[in-house]
Amino acid sequence: MGNSRFLGCWQDKHGRVGDGALVVTVVDDKIEKVVMIVFGGFESIHLGHRRLLSHVSGVNDAGVLTFEPLPKEALGYSESRVLTDDERLCAFESMGINQIIKLPFEKIKDLEPEAFLSRYLEDVQTIVVGENFRFGRNAVGDISLLKQWCQLKRKNLIVEPLVSVDGEIVSTKAIKNYIHHGNMERAMKLLGYPYFIRGPRVHGNRIGSKIGVPTVNLHWSKQKTRPPYGVYDGFFLSNQWSGPALASFGKAPTFDRKDVLLEIYVPGINLNIGAGEIVLYGFHRFIREEKKFPDVTSLVQQIREDENDLAKDAPLIEAEMNQLLLLFSKACLLPSR
Repeated sequence: MGNSRFLGCWQDKHGRVGDGALVVTVVDDKIEKVVMIVFGGFESIHLGHRRLLSHVSGVNDAGVLTFEPLPKEALGYSESRVLTDDERLCAFESMGINQIIKLPFEKIKDLEPEAFLSRYLEDVQTIVVGENFRFGRNAVGDISLLKQWCQLKRKNLIVEPLVSVDGEIVSTKAIKNYIHHGNMERAMKLLGYPYFIRGPRVHGNRIGSKIGVPTVNLHWSKQKTRPPYGVYDGFFLSNQWSGPALASFGKAPTFDRKDVLLEIYVPGINLNIGAGEIVLYGFHRFIREEKKFPDVTSLVQQIREDENDLAKDAPLIEAEMNQLLLLFSKACLLPSR
């Protein structure tokens, strides 16, 4: 079947493994010992993805079939993700999915649809896909062809309809567009959880501490879809403290900084987070654009106004933080060093 590895929720470049027993397998031939497969890219695990994934959640001998890299990335159509691969594995693990099967896209991209099905899915009894599912060379395979093949092979086929929110079809493309434009509230509606960034804390120049606004800083991962520069309210998660927080994303023009950082500020709390410790910031809404202030006093005065916005949104933010932790295990998102 291919090479298997046991992961907890995720495995990073240092080989650290979280809790659990999620099996991730890379295959280059027939899929064996899996009777039910749900098929898709699952880049963002949005509301539509979760409907598909519910069919294999907690089911033995069932799993997720996906690609590595994702087709849009391999073809140069996409350079960022809503969720990194590690974060997807965290969600799969928390949903009770036992197996993730990855197909190397370079090896399957030129297969005709019938050849693809016969090569990989001959022993799978039930296939679950969304109604817009395409496969095979140049994505010429569609639901009609898949249905004919399943009937011929006496297999079960489950086709889930697309999910809509307020009349809009849920898609990763739409979610990325909302994130790019800073519409975090709409992105969250389609995702079913708040958009977030996670990574190791990095040291800044300590200007925040000097002006009474201590921050925890993150570099923005190139893998993650970028929102616009500006100030946001949302929540901070760490192994020490969790709750509502402000974040400034950009280059801090008041101080003419050159590098891009996400600076997280929790009013009233001076967090003692060590360099390299994994932390997370979840976005609730865009408050204002990044701005160059004439002096530090004007900047601090604006931050105090931002704190008022955060306080007003705090009940919603707390609810969204809990919503995230229903889908993603905190131990998986924030592994201890």
